[in-house]
Amino acid sequence: MFASDAGRAEPPSALSRRAALMTAAVLAALGMLLPLAPPVQALDRWLSDRAQGVLRAVALRAPAVDVVVIGIDEATLRAFPEPLALWHTRLATLFGALAQAAPRAVGLDIELPQRSYAFIDPALDRTLLRGLAQLARTAPLVVVRGLDHEGRVKPMFAPYASVLGEGATALAAWEIDPDGVVRRFEPRPGTADTGLRPLAAELAQRLGHLPSPRGLVDYTIGAPFEYVSAAIVHDWAVAGDAARLRAAFAGKVVLIGSVLPFEDRHAAPVALAGWENVATVPGVLLHAQALRTLLGSGPILIAALPWAMLLAALAAVAGFAASRPLPAWAIAGALCALLLALLIAGLQRGVFIAVGGAIAAVLVAAAVRTTVEAVLGLRQRLWLRRAFAGAVSPNVLALILRGELDTALGSGRRTLCVMFGDIRDFTPLTEQRSPEEVVDLLNRYFTRVTCAVHEHAGTIDNFRGDGIMCMFGAPQPLPDPSRHGFLAAQAILAQIEVLNAELRAEGRPPIAVGLSLALGEAVVGRVGALDRHEYTAIGDVANVSARLESLTRALGYPLLVNVHVAQALAPTITFDDLGEQVIKGHAPVHVFGWPPRAAPGNAAPQARPAVTGVSP
Repeated sequence: MFASDAGRAEPPSALSRRAALMTAAVLAALGMLLPLAPPVQALDRWLSDRAQGVLRAVALRAPAVDVVVIGIDEATLRAFPEPLALWHTRLATLFGALAQAAPRAVGLDIELPQRSYAFIDPALDRTLLRGLAQLARTAPLVVVRGLDHEGRVKPMFAPYASVLGEGATALAAWEIDPDGVVRRFEPRPGTADTGLRPLAAELAQRLGHLPSPRGLVDYTIGAPFEYVSAAIVHDWAVAGDAARLRAAFAGKVVLIGSVLPFEDRHAAPVALAGWENVATVPGVLLHAQALRTLLGSGPILIAALPWAMLLAALAAVAGFAASRPLPAWAIAGALCALLLALLIAGLQRGVFIAVGGAIAAVLVAAAVRTTVEAVLGLRQRLWLRRAFAGAVSPNVLALILRGELDTALGSGRRTLCVMFGDIRDFTPLTEQRSPEEVVDLLNRYFTRVTCAVHEHAGTIDNFRGDGIMCMFGAPQPLPDPSRHGFLAAQAILAQIEVLNAELRAEGRPPIAVGLSLALGEAVVGRVGALDRHEYTAIGDVANVSARLESLTRALGYPLLVNVHVAQALAPTITFDDLGEQVIKGHAPVHVFGWPPRAAPGNAAPQARPAVTGVSP
């Protein structure tokens, strides 16, 4: 029986409104804290890098100003055999050549000598001074100054600083994130008191761009850089090839710096060098990309932290909103995709929105929802098991726990073997015994019957007084329901012998039972009212089995079966053919008895006549 009133307590099927609101509030509070967590901040940095890489691939923007790099490479070192500190003449030649080419501005990412080298050659200082003066008169010139190990600006030979003039020196130091990557356009902490700005900022100022707010370098601008070797430019200058110099540098911003593979390298979010596909790039390229940023739309602004915290709180609540695990993760996936789209759209508009906290909050909320639903589901299954374990058969209970009782797995047309059974002469027995003794006998009897039926994949439909109705082949179909039913009937009769031995030992009379099996088609499912129903089988096969059980006493057999059962079990199981028998309210039925007492020639026929509506 499947009754809806199997217990008074309500199953723990869902969170209460108050509990849901409290959990959502806790998740929102947690979400607001997530953007402050170092792992989430690392996630934000990673997402920013990936998003800029995507934009470079699909929506690369052209720079507003051409930035050209003159690279000091290995060819330059071979061409200039002197130590860098003695490159006075080489640099003067480069500066003179650039002055002839009329660039828009020049940035020198090489530190000039800190002292005079006249003691080696009196002409060295004068030569470099003339080159610097010539270039400074032609275009804005900014030279980097490095920092010593204590963070102080390194000195520059005073005549060079005098020639360059005020505002012509800048810092070469970068703000580096905890993962070692250069993303931010701002001086390194502790360098503000130097009075110097980064090279790109100073050049932009000299070109008439107002100081920009702090933010991120925009790596979505411009294709990868190429460079012209300083050795080649030097050769053009020596050869007096003014046409090549003007074609390469006229009207452009020129940066001079090292592009050597193991010198002045920094990690960047993307590969900037066109001649190598690595994210550890020469420092001069970082200056060049920062200059592209400043001369374009400016640094990428970073949305204020409270916005990231609010976004994470809202994402946590949204991620917890679904009431089932699958929708929760579907919503979480959709929200994560939406947040990533928001990140990319923001970067395209020059704003970095930290969505890492929101993504983490969504995933945490979905995990909490999944966990809560799993716990509630487990509690509900345990509640249902306690409430219905004694009311339905295990195979029906399994469908109830999985929520499949009303699906095609649990209901519909089936080929069933239906069993009926009861205790013979039960009414006189109840007249001679007290109600307590009768209940005790019934409980002991039904316990043995139930175990035998369940052991052979049967389903108990109902108990009626001393009678029982069982079915084999529902709710789950069985390939041979007749065999399952017959084995269960054998087990029941064997258990009755055990019970009778106990009753005799107690000085009580034994009992006799009658069983029947009928094979046929029926419809199984829940039948009854909305507030009270049973899981049962409806069909003529149930009526036939019930009528056969009533003939067991008259025909003298403990088990009677219809012809379909006898045919399904032949030839391994033999029965006595009892011919057609008249049963109440039904056409005559061909009946067979077990255990067989007739001669072998009178056993169940091997031929299988066609039977409408029954699977053989």
